[in-house]
Amino acid sequence: MRLLKSKDNGDFSLIEFVDNETPQYAILSHTWGVDNKEVTFKDIIKGTGKSKAGYTKIRFCGKQAAKNGLLYFWVDTCCINKSSSAELTEAINSMFRLYQDTAKCYVYLSDVLDNSSVGEDQFSQRWKPAFRKSRWFTRSWTL
Repeated sequence: MRLLKSKDNGDFSLIEFVDNETPQYAILSHTWGVDNKEVTFKDIIKGTGKSKAGYTKIRFCGKQAAKNGLLYFWVDTCCINKSSSAELTEAINSMFRLYQDTAKCYVYLSDVLDNSSVGEDQFSQRWKPAFRKSRWFTRSWTL
């Protein structure tokens, strides 16, 4: 299993674990954006992808994991090497186990308001309708 770990400089590294030595980890449930906006396995390896929209949700997951005392986390867009059909097939077939074995699961709702972008009053009035209409509820199957 390949997990992400935050570096001191704000980047991420991929660490490979054998099943019996996999540490506790967090996992991210999210909807995918446009393919060229998601951070991929290759982006993490090359240290690129910071300008992609998908980097925000990876940072979110890393920060939440750290808040919960977890060093490692898993995000499907960049922990799976999709250029390997064997690895992709194995990941799809073991998805249930990946979510079942996680210490924490975070949900990233990219289409729900962030309260830092609006005032507190506006946020409290607008988040519930946005939450109910989130694309995640129609696309996600992990929880």
